[in-house]
Amino acid sequence: MTKKKKSRMSQIITERQKSESSWKKKKKKSVLTSDRLPDDVLIDILSRLPPKSLIRFRCVSKSWSSTITNPFFITTHLNQAKSLSNGYLLYTRLPVEFLCGKELCAVVYNRDPTLTQVSKYEIPFSGSRILGICNGLFCLGSHRVLNLWNPCIRKFKKVLDGTCFTRHCRHIALGLAYCSQNYDYKIVRMVCFEGLNGEGKVVPAVAEIYTLSRDSWRKGIGISVDSLNRFEPNGSIDRIDESPCMFFNGALHSIAYIGNYKFILSFDVNDETFREIMLPNDYLNGVHLQFEKLVVFKGSLSLIVFVQAEDEEGDVFHIWVMREYGVVKSWTKKSVPMEKVGQFIGCTDNGELLIKKIGTGLVLFDPEGRNEEILGIKNATWAAYTTNFLESLVLFDGVNV
Repeated sequence: MTKKKKSRMSQIITERQKSESSWKKKKKKSVLTSDRLPDDVLIDILSRLPPKSLIRFRCVSKSWSSTITNPFFITTHLNQAKSLSNGYLLYTRLPVEFLCGKELCAVVYNRDPTLTQVSKYEIPFSGSRILGICNGLFCLGSHRVLNLWNPCIRKFKKVLDGTCFTRHCRHIALGLAYCSQNYDYKIVRMVCFEGLNGEGKVVPAVAEIYTLSRDSWRKGIGISVDSLNRFEPNGSIDRIDESPCMFFNGALHSIAYIGNYKFILSFDVNDETFREIMLPNDYLNGVHLQFEKLVVFKGSLSLIVFVQAEDEEGDVFHIWVMREYGVVKSWTKKSVPMEKVGQFIGCTDNGELLIKKIGTGLVLFDPEGRNEEILGIKNATWAAYTTNFLESLVLFDGVNV
C-alpha cells in the first residue's frame, strides 16, 4: 500500500471516530433532554395512549407511575378518549365453554353493512345483571349487591351495601352517572315502599347516593320536587320504572307516577336535585301501549312508545322528541309502522332504532328511509348501544379480575 493510500485510510478512520463520538454525545444529550420533558407535554403524550400501554409504562419510573395513577391524569385521559369515541353495540351471550358466566362483546357497525368485533370479555360475576353503563364503567349485580367493573383494564370494585331499608320495597330504580363538576361517579338508587307508616300515610319515596371517590352511601334522601306539591298526599311518588335510569345532560331520567299522573323524574348528579319533566299531552290516547322507553334520539331527550292501534291495523313506533330540553311545548312526534318486534334496545347516533325482532335477532331500522339491516346476532341475552364505551383508567386501583 502506498503512503498516499495509507494517509487516506487514516483520514477516513479519524473522521469515522469523530462522527461516532459526536453521535454518542447527541444521543446522551437527547436522553437527558427527554428526561426533563415538561409535565404538561408528558401528560399530553401519555393521555393519547391506550390503557394497556399505560399499564406497562408504569414500570418506566416512579414518576411515570405516579403520573398515570393520578386522578387528574385519569380524567385527562378520559376526556381525550371521549373526543375520539365511536358508537358501539354491546351485547352479552352465554357461551358453551362458560356455562356459569356470560361474555360481553363490543362491536362496531360498519356501513357495508358488516360488524367488526373490537373486544370480548368474560363477565366476572356469575348471574349479574348490567344495571348501568357510563364512560366504559359498568354497574353489575342486583339492587342490593353491586359491583363496578372496568372491563378494559380488568379491574372491579365491590360496592358495599349501604341500604337502610327495613320496609319492603315496591319499586327500585337504579342508575350510574358521571359527575362532571368533580370528575366522580355516582350510583343513585331510588325506592318506593309498600304500605302505610304508623300515622296511616304513604311512606315517602327516598333515594340513596353512592359516591365512588368517597366509597360510601348517603342514605334516606327524600325525593322532593316543588312542582309536585300540587298532588296529594304530599306529592309522594307511588312508582318508578325499574329499568336502568337513562343518563343524559348531566342527569339521570326515569318515568315516575303519582296516582294516575305520569312524568319524567330527573336527578341532576352535580347539584343533587330532583326535577319534573312533563310528558307529551295525552300521548297514549286511542292506543294500546305495549312498551315505552326513554332514549337519546339525535342528541335530544326522547320517548319511544311502541303501541298497537285500536283499529288493529298493526304495530307502530311513536318517536317523541323533546327539541328543547325541559320545554313541554317542544315535544314533536314521528310515527313508524313495525312488525314482529320482540324488544326495543335503543337508538344509534344517527337515529337508527336497535331492535330485537322475533325470529330474526338484532336489527337496525332507519325510521327515515324505512330501511332495515339484519345484524346477524340471534343469541344476545342483553344488548345496548352506547357512544361512551371508552377505554378508561377508572378503577385503576381496583381489584384484579
